[in-house]
Amino acid sequence: MRLAGLLLIGACAAPDATGPVQQLVLSTSTEAGVPADLVMAIAVEEGGLTLPAMRMVDPEDNVPVAGMLELRRGKLDTLALGAELVHSDELALRADTELGTRAGTLVLARLGQETGAGASLASWRPALEQLSGMDTLSAKSYASRVFAILRAGGEFAARGGERVRIAAHPEIELSETVETLSPHANTPDYPGAIWFTTSCTNKCEIGRPLGNASVNKIVIHDTEGGWNASVATLQNDPGKSVHYIIDADGSRVGQFRPETDTTYHAGNYYYNETSIGIEHVGRAADPAGYSSALYAKSVDLVKNIRTRWNVPLDRRHIIGHYQIPDGSVISQSSAPCSAGLDACETSANYGGASNHRDPGYNWQWCQYMETLGGTCECNDAWDNWNCTTDKTEAWRCNAGTLESQHCTGPAACTVMPIGTPDVCDTSASDPGTDGSDSGSDTGSDTGSDTGSDDGNPPGDEGGCSTSGSPGSFAMIALGLLALRRRRYA
Repeated sequence: MRLAGLLLIGACAAPDATGPVQQLVLSTSTEAGVPADLVMAIAVEEGGLTLPAMRMVDPEDNVPVAGMLELRRGKLDTLALGAELVHSDELALRADTELGTRAGTLVLARLGQETGAGASLASWRPALEQLSGMDTLSAKSYASRVFAILRAGGEFAARGGERVRIAAHPEIELSETVETLSPHANTPDYPGAIWFTTSCTNKCEIGRPLGNASVNKIVIHDTEGGWNASVATLQNDPGKSVHYIIDADGSRVGQFRPETDTTYHAGNYYYNETSIGIEHVGRAADPAGYSSALYAKSVDLVKNIRTRWNVPLDRRHIIGHYQIPDGSVISQSSAPCSAGLDACETSANYGGASNHRDPGYNWQWCQYMETLGGTCECNDAWDNWNCTTDKTEAWRCNAGTLESQHCTGPAACTVMPIGTPDVCDTSASDPGTDGSDSGSDTGSDTGSDTGSDDGNPPGDEGGCSTSGSPGSFAMIALGLLALRRRRYA
């Protein structure tokens, strides 16, 4: 689908196509007949610039996205429309970022044609609002954020260390960049959260069938999509819902339903009835893991939730999606998986109905739980010392005893080859100590596990996706094992 004449150099100056991401945006925009800078600004807002060229995808991901524009199943199912326009299927679009981006520009062109977009960038607002897939007010704010990026222009980080450029567009009126404040009928349970109006029809149940006293768990998820795609999907895609979402940089929290409602996030009805679900924007295969700011916001949210609900601070009640029983195999009310991390991540008995694996191997359970004021378990660590992503700490399970080190020396924490314990420089620790703690976890809430070894090499490394059983992944892309960051002996 093309919009002849809409790609005007005067209206949207083409940047130097020096890197693969910049070239991809320019080529797909030219093919679709849409402004290249507009496409790039959407990709910036979506967080799609850092998507790997090829990805391993799981058909059961809660937030399936495709391409740098993150086509999704929102109010408008742009993922299905994109697959139709490039005569392919959704899994292929999700796995191949180039194909997904090409589909995205064609969807944008179709929406521009249908809404009367013209030569001016501002005329694309109705198309942007539809592309977002969000509710009306959220869609208006989405378009304003894209226009703010366009008006300012600048350089932005893309995959592989590439820097992409957008020309400044002062012709966009400042009024176009002002976000619409969203009044809501409900007051968020968490102060400061953005309320996203979400119908319960085929997505949740109003109230708690077992009574409020039954709620004693908090379930940690990750989205596998960006903030916008996740919000649109969780607002609209049937059969799934959650209470909260936290952005990747910890800058914002959204709430979809009151905590007193039963949302469908666990893939297990009993756990839906007895838990509160939190989605964290991120991708389990990202070598950078989860940000310190995301952990800090998640800790604050969990602490706030616990002022209203009786949720014990232990790993039987603060759990990952991967620990939830699959009710088709074992009893729905079975206890969460408490075996070793890899055993739980790969077990067909857990992860809910679709064997989800989020938040993945990179989630720092021991640091997270200690910051909450609770405890993790030896099963949350590995046999060999493993550095945290921020290189400030190392953790291991040594003969059944949980140990941590504070890497306060100038070398911080050094990741070693596979099969060798990582090295934590404790030289600047308090006099008379070696920087180690044992018997309980003493870390902070920052970083993600990047160490080398769990001492028991399993057949599958994990960490490539937040969900799906080992056999359910769509192994479409070649060389995707490089995405797996957990290393074993």
